[in-house]
Amino acid sequence: MNRLIEFNKAFSYINNYLGKYRKNRNISMLMTVLETVFELLIPAVMGIILNKVIYQKDPKEAIKYGLIIIILSALAMFTGMQASKNAGLTSTGLTDNVRKAEFRKIQEFSFEDFEFFGVHSLITRITNDMQQIAQSSFMTTRFVIKTLVMAIVSFSLAFKTSRKLSMIFLFIMPILVIIVITIASKAIPKFRKFRKQYDKLNQVVEENLNNMRVVKAFVRKKYEIEKFGIANEEMFRLSDSSQGLMSFIFPSANSILYLTFIGLTYFGGIEIIKGNLGVGDLVSFNMYAMMLLGSLIGLSMVLTMLMSASPSVIRVKEVLTREISMDNDDKIEGLRLADGSVDFTNVSFKYEKDSETYQLKDINLHIKSGEVIGILGPTGSSKSTLVQLIPRLYDITEGNLKVGGNDIKDYDLKVLRDEVSIVLQKNTLFSGTIEDNIRWGDSDADFDEILAMAKIAQADEFIKERADGYQSVLGQKGTGVSGGQKQRLTIARSLLKKPKILILDNSTSAVDTKTEAKLLEGFKNLDHNMTQIIISQRLSSFENADRIVVMDDGRISDIGSHDELYQRSEIYKMTYDIQHKGGEDE
Repeated sequence: MNRLIEFNKAFSYINNYLGKYRKNRNISMLMTVLETVFELLIPAVMGIILNKVIYQKDPKEAIKYGLIIIILSALAMFTGMQASKNAGLTSTGLTDNVRKAEFRKIQEFSFEDFEFFGVHSLITRITNDMQQIAQSSFMTTRFVIKTLVMAIVSFSLAFKTSRKLSMIFLFIMPILVIIVITIASKAIPKFRKFRKQYDKLNQVVEENLNNMRVVKAFVRKKYEIEKFGIANEEMFRLSDSSQGLMSFIFPSANSILYLTFIGLTYFGGIEIIKGNLGVGDLVSFNMYAMMLLGSLIGLSMVLTMLMSASPSVIRVKEVLTREISMDNDDKIEGLRLADGSVDFTNVSFKYEKDSETYQLKDINLHIKSGEVIGILGPTGSSKSTLVQLIPRLYDITEGNLKVGGNDIKDYDLKVLRDEVSIVLQKNTLFSGTIEDNIRWGDSDADFDEILAMAKIAQADEFIKERADGYQSVLGQKGTGVSGGQKQRLTIARSLLKKPKILILDNSTSAVDTKTEAKLLEGFKNLDHNMTQIIISQRLSSFENADRIVVMDDGRISDIGSHDELYQRSEIYKMTYDIQHKGGEDE
């Protein structure tokens, strides 16, 4: 029962997104009511024909009532068509609006929110779950009203025709309701498990397709097929289990229907023999009974659809009502970064609020605007985590972080991220031309600006070697260029933003040292007020650095110049000696 209440609340919430399609829903409901009324009038007219026209043997009356039945049938058909048409518009319009709202909400998510749902689950919620909502919306708009109106009116007319025979319904209907509610209470939890398993199956497929090169390189095809088979088999088991329960509804309803007609035939016959009921009245009553029980069976079908869709509706609502973990409420309107200074004061950070493990501990780092800062440290020392706090991809847990002289939360997120450009080691390109990809940095930039940034990023040369140059089309995720070329394109894209702070997070790892040296030299031709923060394992990346930060286990181990760090930092000295010795051997 709690699940049904939860579904009802979720469905009511989703219906708030009807917008202009609310009109279509209302038209559909009105046409459905009219269609049902016209259909219900037909048995009454047939009863009149049997009771009066046939006994009176009046051809004119027969033709008159026959035409009335034809007109009622035509009106029922017309209103039914209009009802279906508008119900279809309602369901597709609703899902269109909800899907847009869901996608907009996802764009606002922080990394923490993405990690909470998982990419595979979000894909399911915005695709397959939306199909379930479309079907449930159509069924609700089109058939719930029809079955309810038909059940109420047909019962009323049947009761008016024969009160004694109507008592059969008062005995039969509660049995059918109990059966449906009992099955629903057991089936809905299984449908919820099915939707979760759908997410897991998507995760298996997504991982396999995204990492196909690794799968083939390690010859893990058989393992991946088995893993998919296990997830798929579990999905089949849950589907079979839930649908198996639902399969009891229709045979039960049909059995009740047949038993009802047996009872009506027996008791109706007795009433006719006694003279309490006419033959036409029994025919009308049987037709009303058929409509009533048919509507109840139809309602069972609708409930089946709604039960199947209920987890999807709840899951979509969870996305739409998700309270963003990173709010923007403290922003000061119109505030912009004065410069590229960065100040960490006693900053600590952990990914999970309830965790006792901190990824960053007691960070104190003050960077002047225009400084070039290198960051070095062993794997797992949280170098990337540190720089991801600057564009506020994550919020600090403790301490204070200022950018451009103001607390980072004082800035509107868009303003902050427009001024802080971060280039990751595995930055992604998008399907489209090379020019389009670079233009992501500034959609209003002219081609000369794009060309200038590509030259600084050492990308212009290999771009011009391609047949279509800057109009060369890249595939999904930037397929068609090498790892080093992809890195240079993402650097050009970030430079086009003209940020006050540029962060390179191992973003030249796939570039040779000669090209990297040219790239870093090109940065000198940029705005001197641009702060540069460079994470790298190659000390050659820090040739232009004013200071080098050495990190270890989430803490700043030391800060200084090359000479200072070589004398007092074991990590820096070891890294330098290994790389210097490697250079001599070469």
